[in-house]
Amino acid sequence: MDAAPHNLPPLAALRIFEAAGRHASFSAAAAELGVTPSAVSHAVRTLEDRLGIPLFRRNAKGLSLTPAGEDLLSEATRAFEGLSRVMARLKEAQGDAGLRVSAAPTFAASWLLPRLADLRRRHPRLSVAITTEQEWVELGDGRFDFAVRMAAAPSGPGEWLRLAPVRLVPVAAPAFKGLDVGAAMARLPGIHVTSTRDDWASWSAAQGMAPPELARGMRFDTVHMAIDAAAQGLGVALARLPVCDADLASGRVTALAEPLETGMAYWLVGRPGVLRQFDGRIFAEWLQAELTAELTPEEKATPETPSVTGTRARR
Repeated sequence: MDAAPHNLPPLAALRIFEAAGRHASFSAAAAELGVTPSAVSHAVRTLEDRLGIPLFRRNAKGLSLTPAGEDLLSEATRAFEGLSRVMARLKEAQGDAGLRVSAAPTFAASWLLPRLADLRRRHPRLSVAITTEQEWVELGDGRFDFAVRMAAAPSGPGEWLRLAPVRLVPVAAPAFKGLDVGAAMARLPGIHVTSTRDDWASWSAAQGMAPPELARGMRFDTVHMAIDAAAQGLGVALARLPVCDADLASGRVTALAEPLETGMAYWLVGRPGVLRQFDGRIFAEWLQAELTAELTPEEKATPETPSVTGTRARR
């Protein structure tokens, strides 16, 4: 005997109602789900129209559930929690650690890590695993869902989403504040990053200067370590913005010149199809919104490059 079909309203509207009822706030539900408050209001109204009964009382003091809303919220929360437990078991059985993101060490440590608490607050059910190995990333081999990369434009397969332009600025310890870059480099060696050998050459060429001698300065394999060395007075390092914004804002290092536009940008590169999945879309929208919020109006006006499809991305 065939089972009777389920008499359910649209599940998307039911999920939005559950978040709104749990938070007693359309704005908080919108933040959790990555939608606008008006979209939450519209979904709740659609659900109320479908049921023919009010689910919320709306007044000057805010929102409160009606008895019918409390009944529906209890059952909806129980159902979604049950589904979440099943999904977690299925992912665990497959060895799935959530969204797997490959990022350069400095981007991960200096920019992404300090903001993960905000991501967790907004989307507590979203699981993210960060890897910072220096390697080629095959986005189609099942190891990674996203890679954060620096490039002038989409340079290979993958679904590319432009995040923010990259700028370079020479920095030194706070004791050298007020000196220009020439005066500082007359007293300090350049600090080199072995994984970004072109940075000093590009910056120096744009300034009409000779790059600092590689043999004279210290060498590190990450920008993060180079900035730490500059903060300790060991030389002049090239900071990449926006990932090193906090180092300048906190006064750990001081800028010796105006930031230089490089023509490069940070990109989020996804495996094919990940941006159409809920977790992937939420993570991508959050990451882009966080970086865009820190851009100047001129930088925000830079047109985005459409995504292209494929499977490989360079670190």
